[in-house]
Amino acid sequence: MKTLYEQNQKRNFSWRKVLEEIQVRKVAISFALIFFILAFFLAQVVLFEASVPFFLPIWALVSLRFKRFLPWTIAGALLGSMTLGLGQVVIHAMQAFIFPLHSKRLIRKIPLPLFVLLDVVFIQVIWQLVSYWGQIPGSVWLAIGYEGLLSLFMTIFLFQLFLPLPDILHKRWTAERMGAALLIGALVLTGMSSYIFGYVSIPLILAHLVIAIASAVGGIQLATVVAVLAGTILSISKLSFSGMIAVYAVTGFLAGLHKPFGRLWQAFSMLGATFFFILYDRTLPLDSVYIGSLVTASLLFFAIPSSWIKSLKEELYPDTSNILLRRQKWMTEKVNNQLQEFQHFVDFITSFISDRFNNKGAVEKEQNQAFETCQSCFQYEKCWGAKSNGIPSLMAQWENEPKKNRIQIEKRIGYKCVKPVKIIQELIEREAKKQLNNQMQHGKKMYALKLRDIGNHMNELINNLDNSMTLYTSHEEEIKQKFDQCNIPFFQIDVLNIAVGQMEVVFCLPVESRAKMVGERLILPILYDLWKEPFEITSMKEVHQPYEHIQMTCKSSVRFQVTHDVYTSSSRNTIYSGDAHAVFPLHPGLLAVILSDGMGNDIEAHRESRRVMQFMRECLNKKMDPETTMHTLHYMMSLQDDTDSYATVDLALIDLQKGELWSWKAGSMSTYLIRGNEMRKIESKHVPFGFLPTFTIEARKVDIKDGDILLMLSDGVFSSNTTIDKQELYYQKILQDPTMNAERFVKKLEETYSLPGDDRTVIFMQVKHVVPEWSIFSPREAAKFQEKMVH
Repeated sequence: MKTLYEQNQKRNFSWRKVLEEIQVRKVAISFALIFFILAFFLAQVVLFEASVPFFLPIWALVSLRFKRFLPWTIAGALLGSMTLGLGQVVIHAMQAFIFPLHSKRLIRKIPLPLFVLLDVVFIQVIWQLVSYWGQIPGSVWLAIGYEGLLSLFMTIFLFQLFLPLPDILHKRWTAERMGAALLIGALVLTGMSSYIFGYVSIPLILAHLVIAIASAVGGIQLATVVAVLAGTILSISKLSFSGMIAVYAVTGFLAGLHKPFGRLWQAFSMLGATFFFILYDRTLPLDSVYIGSLVTASLLFFAIPSSWIKSLKEELYPDTSNILLRRQKWMTEKVNNQLQEFQHFVDFITSFISDRFNNKGAVEKEQNQAFETCQSCFQYEKCWGAKSNGIPSLMAQWENEPKKNRIQIEKRIGYKCVKPVKIIQELIEREAKKQLNNQMQHGKKMYALKLRDIGNHMNELINNLDNSMTLYTSHEEEIKQKFDQCNIPFFQIDVLNIAVGQMEVVFCLPVESRAKMVGERLILPILYDLWKEPFEITSMKEVHQPYEHIQMTCKSSVRFQVTHDVYTSSSRNTIYSGDAHAVFPLHPGLLAVILSDGMGNDIEAHRESRRVMQFMRECLNKKMDPETTMHTLHYMMSLQDDTDSYATVDLALIDLQKGELWSWKAGSMSTYLIRGNEMRKIESKHVPFGFLPTFTIEARKVDIKDGDILLMLSDGVFSSNTTIDKQELYYQKILQDPTMNAERFVKKLEETYSLPGDDRTVIFMQVKHVVPEWSIFSPREAAKFQEKMVH
C-alpha cells in the first residue's frame, strides 16, 4: 500500500501538471471561450422584435480565420439558437450549409459581407415563403431586409475586430477596431438581457463597468463614446426608452470628467448622474435593478488592479517616445560601425598605394616615339630596307626579353649597327614610354573600378539609412503574396537576415497544416524563386506561446562542401618559400582560394607573394569586387623599380550554393578539374603581376559537381624534361585514386619525373554534395515510414 504522503505527492503533482498545461495553452483556451460565448449570445440577439441576424457573421469569421475553434463556435451557436426555438436552429443550419459556396471560383469574386447578406436573405425568403404559403406580409419583407443589412455590417465589424493570428495579439488598437469591439460588445449585452438575478442585471453591470474602465483609461472622450454607443444599442434593442441614451451619455461624461480625482469620485459621479435623471424623468426605467447593477459595477471597478488599467492605456494610447529613442540609438550605432569599417578599408588602400608611389623617380614624357637615330643614319636602307640585315628583329627580341637576357642581344646589335649606344638608349626610352602608357591606361581602369566600388558602398549606406525600417518588411510582403497565390495558410512571416549565403526566414504555420510536406514542396521553391538562392529547413517545432502554431525556420542551404589538403615546400628547405597560399570562407556559401608564386625562391620572393596574398585577402574580406581587386593589385605590382620583381596570382571563388567556380589568373599555372575519367583545364591568359603590365583581366566560370577534384599548383611541380601534355595525362591517371592527397601527389611526381629545384605548392580539393539532415524523404527502406524532427 502507498503511504498517505505518497498519495498526496501524486495528487499534487497531477494538479500541478494540469495547471502547467492550462498555462501553456491559455491563449487557445481563451479564444475557445470567447468564440463560444460570442456564438451563444449573438445567435439569440433579437433586434426590432423580429430580426436574428448575427449567427452567420460569427460563423463566417471562424470558418475563414480560426478553423481550430469551429467546434466551440458550433456548440455555442447551437445552444443559443435553441433558446429561440427549433425553427431558428434549422434556419441557422441552412445558412451555414450554403456558406461554403463562397469558396467557389465564380462566387469568390463577391465580397464576403455582401455574400453573407445574400445568404441570410435567401434562406429567410425561402423559409417565409413556406411559412406564409407564398404570401409574405410587408412587415416581414421589411424585417428580412433589416436582417440582411445588419448581418452585412456585423460581418464587417467582426472581421475588423478579430484580425488573423498573430496580428490580433500584437497589432495596435486603431479607432476603427475599438469601435467595432464596442459595437459587438453592446450587441452581446442585448443577448444577455434575460440574465437578471434579484436586483442585479448582468448586462447592466458589464455596460457600466466598461464605461468606468473607459473613463479611467481615456478620460472624457473615450468614456462618452463608449457610453453613447452602449446606450444606443441597448435602447434600440428594446424599441423604447430612447431617453436612456442621454442617461448613458451623461454617466460617461461625468465619469471621464472626474478621472483626475480618482476612482471614488468617478463612481460617485456615475451614481449622481443616475439620481439626477430619476428626479428629472420618472418615466425612465431607472428602477432598483438598474441602481443595484450600477452599485455592483462600481464595487467591481474598485477591485480591478491598477496595472491592468495601465497596460490597457499603454495598448490604446502608446507612448512612442522611448521606441523612437531606442531606434535612433540603434541606427546611430549601426551607421557609425559601417562608416568606421569603410574608413579602415580606405586607410588600408591608401597606405598600400602610398608604399608603391613613394621614392619613385619622375620619368619625363616624350611625344616622339620614332627611332631618330636610324632615320638620320646613312645605313638606314641597309638595316630597314627590303634586304634588312636583321636589326628590326633584334630590336623586337630585345623588347620581349627580360633585362637579364638582353646583354647578348645588345652585343649582336653592336656587330651590325654603327650607332649601337644610341640605339640601345632609344630602345630603353621607348620601353619606358610603352610601360608608362600601359600604366596610365590600366590606372584609369583601376580607378574607375575603385570609384564604382566606393559608389556601391555609399549606396548601401544610404539605403540602410533610408530603408532601415522597411528593409525586411518588403521581403515579408513578397512572401505573403506568394503564399496567398498558393493558398498556403500562415500566421506570421519574419525575415531575420537577407545577407547572401546567410538568409534566414521564420514561418508560423497553423498546427493542423501539414507543415513538413508544405515546407519542402511549396515553401522552399517559393524562397528560391524569390531570391535565386537554395534554402533548407533547419528546424521545426510546435510552440504554444503566445498561441499554438508550428514554427519552421528556413536558412540558406550550402549544397556543396569542399575539403582541401595543402602541400608546400621550399627549394632550399628553409622556413620561407616563394609560394604563398590561403583558403578561407568569405561567408558560409562562398570559399576563396588564393595561390601566389613570387619570382625566385629567396626571401624577397617570399615577401612579395605574402604581400600579394595579404592584399587580396583584405580586399575580399572588405567586400571589394574580385575584378577590382585583381586590377588594383596588377596596377600596384606594375609600379616596380629595376629589381624587376613580380608574382603570379591564382584566385578561385567557389560558390558552394550554386556549384560554380570562378577563376582569375595572372601568370599562374592551370587549374585542373577531374570529373570521373575526364579532366578539364582552366588556363591562364595573362602575364604575372608586375611584368609587362596589361589592363585586361577576365574571369572564367566552371560548374562543379559532387565528386569533382580541383587541383591548384605552382610551377615547381612541373618537369622541364617532359611535355606538359604527358604530365597532365599522368595527373589524370593518378588522381583516379580515391585515397590521393596533396602530399602523395607530389611524391608520385618526384618519383616519376625530374622536378626542378623550386618551391612547390599543391592545393588538393574535393567537392562533395551536402545532404540536408531535414527531409521527409529518405533513401533507406528501413526508415521509409519514419519522420525525423530536427530542433
